[in-house]
Amino acid sequence: MHTQEEKTRPRIGPVLLIILVFVILLSALAYLLLFRINRFSLETRLLGQRELAVAVGEDFTDPGAELFLRGTLFMKEGVPVEGELVVEGQPDTSVPGVYFISYEYRWRDMESAASRQVTVEDRTPPEITLLSDPGHYTLPGEDYVEEGYLAWDDCDGELTAYVTRLQEQGVVTYTVEDRAGNRTSVCRKIYYFDPIAPEIILLGDSTMYVTAGAGFTDPGWRAVDNGDGDLSDRVKVSGEADKYLAGSYQITYSVKDDTGNLAEVTRTVVVEPKGIPQTLMPEGKVIYLTFDDGPGPYTRELLKVLEKYGAKATFFVVDGGYDDLIKEIVEAGHAIGIHSVTHEYKSIYASADAYFEDLLTMQQLIYELTGVQTYLMRFPGGSSNTVSAFNPGIMSYLTEAVRDNGFQYFDWNVDSNDAGGARKAEEVFENVKAGVEKRRVSIVLQHDIKGFSVEAVEKILKWGLENGYQFLALDMSSPNAHHGVNN
Repeated sequence: MHTQEEKTRPRIGPVLLIILVFVILLSALAYLLLFRINRFSLETRLLGQRELAVAVGEDFTDPGAELFLRGTLFMKEGVPVEGELVVEGQPDTSVPGVYFISYEYRWRDMESAASRQVTVEDRTPPEITLLSDPGHYTLPGEDYVEEGYLAWDDCDGELTAYVTRLQEQGVVTYTVEDRAGNRTSVCRKIYYFDPIAPEIILLGDSTMYVTAGAGFTDPGWRAVDNGDGDLSDRVKVSGEADKYLAGSYQITYSVKDDTGNLAEVTRTVVVEPKGIPQTLMPEGKVIYLTFDDGPGPYTRELLKVLEKYGAKATFFVVDGGYDDLIKEIVEAGHAIGIHSVTHEYKSIYASADAYFEDLLTMQQLIYELTGVQTYLMRFPGGSSNTVSAFNPGIMSYLTEAVRDNGFQYFDWNVDSNDAGGARKAEEVFENVKAGVEKRRVSIVLQHDIKGFSVEAVEKILKWGLENGYQFLALDMSSPNAHHGVNN
C-alpha cells in the first residue's frame, strides 16, 4: 500500500530517461569528435608579407602576428585566440643585411612559432665630389691633367680608389659602384685654354741682303701651334722689299691660331745699291756731244764727221730699226747709252716695273748687237720732264732707283734746241756755242735723227777745237749735269 508521499513524488518516465540517455551519449560523441578525433593546433599568422625589405636608414615598423586555433575536422580556418607572445630579432636599419624576426606564442599548454625575413637594403648610390684647381686649364690637343676627386658611400665608406675615369670629346666621366651595386657617374667638362701663341720659323736669315735689281725671293717660313699643329698655310705676309730702290725693308709674317693667339715675326731685307764710280772732273775744257733718239738716217754721216776731227761722242739710242749703226757707233769708239725701246711716255712712265722693263730690254739689245753691257742712260724727256706727271712722283723714284741699280743717268747743261725752236744748222750751232762758252765742262743735247742738227756738228767741232776744247765720250765717272726733278 502506497503512502501519500509516494503518491506525490514525481517519476522519471521511460521517455524522459531515453532522452537523458541520448543527450549524454550525444555529449560524449561531441566530446570525442571535438576533442579526441578533431585535433587542435596553434597557428601563428604573420601580418603583412613574410619577406620584407627596407632601405638603410628608413624606419621599420613590424606588422606583427596573430595566433589562431585550428582543428583538423572542425575550425579548419582557425579562430583567433589570445596567447602569450614573445618577439625576438629586430633588424638594424643602419646596417645592410638580412634579418629574421621570430614570433613565439604560448596558449594553454600549446605553443606556436613563425619567423619573418627583413632585408635591409643599401639603395643609396655613392657620391663623387670633383675637386677643382682655380686657374686650371688644358692645352688644346693635350690630355686633361686630373685635378682630383673623392668618392664616398654611406655604407662602404671611401671608394675613391675604385673610381674609373673615361675621357672623350672634351668630357671626363667618373664612375663608381658600391658593393650593393649602386652606381654613380658624374661628368667634368674640360676647360680648354690656349695662352700660347703659334711659332713662326723663318727659313733663311732674319736679315737678308740682295742687290738692287735682283729682287728678293722669300725663302719661306713654317708656322706651328701647340694645339692646331701646322699653320704654315695661314701665315699672312705684309710688306715687301722694293726691287729697284736701295734701302732697308721690313716684311712681317703673322698668323693666328684657332683661339685667336697672334704671332708675328719680322724679316729685314736690305736692298744694297750696285756700286757706281765716283764722278771725276776731266782736265781742261771738255765738250760732251750727246745724241738722242737715234740712230737714224743721218747717223752714218755724223760718224764720218766725228772721225774726221778725231772727236768722240755719246749716243743714247732707241730701237728704231738701225741695228747696224748701233754696232758701228761702238766700233768707232764712241760711247753707247740707253735711251728707250719705244720712247712712248705713257707706257714707259706707267710704273717702275714698266720703266725698268723698257730700260733693261734696251740694255740687252745693245749687248746682243755690240757685246757692250752699258750702264750709261738718259731718261726720255730728261730727269726734269713733266710728261710723266700723270704718274705723280715717278721721276723722284726713278732717279734714285736707276743709280741704285748701277746705272748712271745723264741730263745736259747745253741744249741745242734742235727739238724745240731751232730749225737750221746755224741756229743749232749758235745755241751750242752760247751754252758752251759759259762753262768749262759742257754736256750738249742734240738729236741725230734731225738732219739740220747733224749738219751743225762739223761747225761745232771746228769752233771747239779752235777754242781749246776737247770732245770726249761720256763714261760712268763723267760729270752728269743732273737737272732738278719736277715730278
